[in-house]
Amino acid sequence: MTRGMERRQTGALVALGFFVAGLMIFLSLSFRADNVIAASFRLDDVRICEELDDSLRPVNPGAALPGDAKQACLWFEYSRAREGDALEILWSFDGRAIQKDSYRLQEPEGTRAFYLLREDGTSLPGGAYTVEISCNGRGRRMEYFSVASVSGDLSGDTDEALD
Repeated sequence: MTRGMERRQTGALVALGFFVAGLMIFLSLSFRADNVIAASFRLDDVRICEELDDSLRPVNPGAALPGDAKQACLWFEYSRAREGDALEILWSFDGRAIQKDSYRLQEPEGTRAFYLLREDGTSLPGGAYTVEISCNGRGRRMEYFSVASVSGDLSGDTDEALD
């Protein structure tokens, strides 16, 4: 082989090496949970409350709702979303899923609110609740809250009451 041919082969191998290394770096960055390349959805503020005020801000946010609460509100601000990202909100009571809400985002940032309430308008049963926020099938946040028990709550009736 001539020296010119050896140089071309070496140059091609070096170029291929840089290409493969660059591809590996790009792929590893694209799978990171919170990086800009992946344009990952981000929750900036999450609150549980019973209701929103006239400005659509949480009223008395906290993890403990009163026993006469007729609804629970999940309010959050988000950013870094892509148009069409799929949000899923899963409400659970005493470890059992009771309601699932789905929504497609249209804006890269904004505010959303979702409610848990009973169809007949009566108070939520007392006990432990969770609500999980997922985006595009990836769990992002789990919030825990409770509703105080009221004398007269029948724990056996909760299965029927929330279905």
